[in-house]
Amino acid sequence: MFVSFLNLLIVLVVYYWINTKTDLMKKVITFLFLVGFSGIFATTSAQHLDIRAYGGLNVVQLSNDGGTTLIDGALHQKQFAGRAGYQFGAMVTFGDRFFVQPGLQYTSVLTELRHTTDSTKFTDETSVNMFSVPLRVGFRLLPHEAGKILNVRIFGGFEGHHVTSVSHDKKSGKVSDIEKDDFTNLIVNADFGMGVDIAFLFVDAGYQLGLNSITSGSNTKANAFYANVGLKLGL
Repeated sequence: MFVSFLNLLIVLVVYYWINTKTDLMKKVITFLFLVGFSGIFATTSAQHLDIRAYGGLNVVQLSNDGGTTLIDGALHQKQFAGRAGYQFGAMVTFGDRFFVQPGLQYTSVLTELRHTTDSTKFTDETSVNMFSVPLRVGFRLLPHEAGKILNVRIFGGFEGHHVTSVSHDKKSGKVSDIEKDDFTNLIVNADFGMGVDIAFLFVDAGYQLGLNSITSGSNTKANAFYANVGLKLGL
């Protein structure tokens, strides 16, 4: 009964989103997320379920990490470098040894763009804030009941990001501003890693591989290392 009611609710929410003037990317993410929840509840409602809240750090790497540009008549050598960013969010885990893990996350990534000429050096910093929707599948080393105290997981999946705001610190005063609209509407990464559950605590570490360009009119993709620490509550 609960699963049928939930499926009906999800269908109604999806119908509402599709028939509003909401941004297309948000419709797509919401549709996939809610349909995923529907299928997950229908197939795993009788198995283990837990809710996880977490926070952690990330370091982004750009596929295009160099090059030259002409600024005020001087040739600048460019080099991108990732700095420590952060993320926090929540996930729901469905299943026993094999599990599905959808979630919602706020992500902030930081990068430096270093310019070098024959006579000067300067650095511009950019902070990109995103609303992220991860969806993972994975495998536990032990069944849930046997691994309540200690268990190991491996996982993989995808994560969609939508840029909500950008802060660009132009220390040089010579680089054009970077705005939210410069970024691709939906940035997609493949996500894989491993985690350890210790009683009500857990630790995850993983790598994200960029699947599409992050800005319009470029081929630059964003890869990232990340680590999270969190709490889990079994239901």
